[in-house]
Amino acid sequence: MTAQHPARTVIGALLDHADRTPDRPAFHVIERSEEEFALTYADVRRLVAGTVAGLWAHGIGEGDRVLLVLPTSRDFLAVYLGCLYAGVVPVIAAEPAGSGPHHAAPLRGLADQARATAVVAAPELADMLGAFLPVAVTTPEALRGEPVALGTPRATPASLAHLQATSGSTGAPKLAMVRHGNITANVRAIAEAIHARPDDSLVSWLPLFHDMGLIGISYALHAHIPMVLADPVTFLRNPMSWLRWISRHRGTLSPAPSSAFHICARVAKRRPPADLDLSSWRVALCGAEPVHEATLREFQAAFGPFGLPETTLRPVYGLAEATLAATISDVDRPYAVDRVDGEAVSARGRAEPRPAGDPRSMSMMCVGPAVPGHRLRVVDGDGRPLPDRVIGEIEVSGPSLIDGYLPAREDAARPEAPDQGAASRTGPADERLKRPDGYLRTGDLGYQVDGELYVTGRRKEIVIISGRNHIPDQIERFVEAVAKSPRTPAVVAVGVPDPMLRTEQLHLLLDERIGEGRDRRHVTDEVRAALAEAFGISGVTFHWIRRAQLPRTTSGKIQRHLCRKIIEERPPFRRTDESKRVTSGGAPDAG
Repeated sequence: MTAQHPARTVIGALLDHADRTPDRPAFHVIERSEEEFALTYADVRRLVAGTVAGLWAHGIGEGDRVLLVLPTSRDFLAVYLGCLYAGVVPVIAAEPAGSGPHHAAPLRGLADQARATAVVAAPELADMLGAFLPVAVTTPEALRGEPVALGTPRATPASLAHLQATSGSTGAPKLAMVRHGNITANVRAIAEAIHARPDDSLVSWLPLFHDMGLIGISYALHAHIPMVLADPVTFLRNPMSWLRWISRHRGTLSPAPSSAFHICARVAKRRPPADLDLSSWRVALCGAEPVHEATLREFQAAFGPFGLPETTLRPVYGLAEATLAATISDVDRPYAVDRVDGEAVSARGRAEPRPAGDPRSMSMMCVGPAVPGHRLRVVDGDGRPLPDRVIGEIEVSGPSLIDGYLPAREDAARPEAPDQGAASRTGPADERLKRPDGYLRTGDLGYQVDGELYVTGRRKEIVIISGRNHIPDQIERFVEAVAKSPRTPAVVAVGVPDPMLRTEQLHLLLDERIGEGRDRRHVTDEVRAALAEAFGISGVTFHWIRRAQLPRTTSGKIQRHLCRKIIEERPPFRRTDESKRVTSGGAPDAG
């Protein structure tokens, strides 16, 4: 009689499925070489069993932390799931962009931050990393031993599952301590929110070092549905390959960031696809970065003729500290947009409705209510809940929330008890991860209408000019529209303190491609006039910059704190008249 593994954890679910339905398809892996491999649940269990043997043979045991620097592959599944079974804590890292100490430095810092005992890397990286990292570097092949019998997993819901690096868009990344119980709670909540079906199938090319990609594996295993797992490099080479996988494998679920939808819509305009059937695509969760109405509208227009249902595109809100999803919009209706008065948002912190087409209106995307079993609220600076349409800090609560971040090395000897320890050591009292009632302080701003959330931006990124709060993302999308930018994102808005005026001044970093074949001065004059009329903003400074110079996180988010540093480190500015500035050694409006 086969052993039963209660599905209190994802690894428990995998073993249970392998016992009950060994021949059922589990993964269809499309590796970087574009070779494809079909794996049943029995196949996955064999991969895990071999890796567990290798971990034990290398002396890597329960509680040890291991850095995984692997492409999307069968090897990744074997090592990641093997770690979960053995109680080893994986930390998924992005592969370095090149060789040498400079490219290995971020991994060295991450290994030190996580206090890793080993690094598992692809063979082509192992020798290079071994020369620069202070811990042992091994490969999946070296960890592949004679499969051992897998009994009850070591992991419990309270066990640490993995360490997830936060985005680092507003500061240095932290390592969120995600427990097995957090993962199970979140994937169950997602399943309920999207009305999961037994015949669903998941298609994902998302990077596995990002929570949106990694938790997809857990969702598929817990929901007992097949998953097409592709390498993100393939998507970057040919974005339309994503939609072809959905069409070929009849995918029903496939999430992605807003930028991926934008890229595919742009490619389809240049080269309309053929033989594409997207009628099976039921839910496309769109998150990880600000979601723009224009992007979803263009994507629907491009692929509606290929069967894409009008209810498929679903704006969502999530964060690493909530394991993944915090809100999901209603999957039974088209996405909703709230048109609000931009002046009221800036001057009064209120989202007052405006009619469509009003020049003062801005669009806010509804990201839905809290996922089932969780709660959210919008509060003022003292933690008091705010009424509908008043902008404040978003706070969330529920079983998906982490206890805290991995303590800094100097705190390593202190206990890491849930809801104290690490959670209370994240900073001063007013910067703690959770409030006493268990609500997570997200640092994000937004407002509610009838229990549904609209995200307006990050608290740390708000540009404050003469006492008015301006949302960078809204300024950026406005400027792109005025400048008729062929791409997005192509503008970064940053507030820099001006000691003479004793307020912040708006600096705009413009992608050089906006000005291709055009008079840059004409572009900036148009933008300057439009900003003054729509937002009452003057004294804007423009910086033309190559896209590659913009600092980004590993998941592609703009790092505004580093953009501000770039601006502050440039030569000082001197005023030339009421509305224009030039650099001390360059032409007007030149970066």
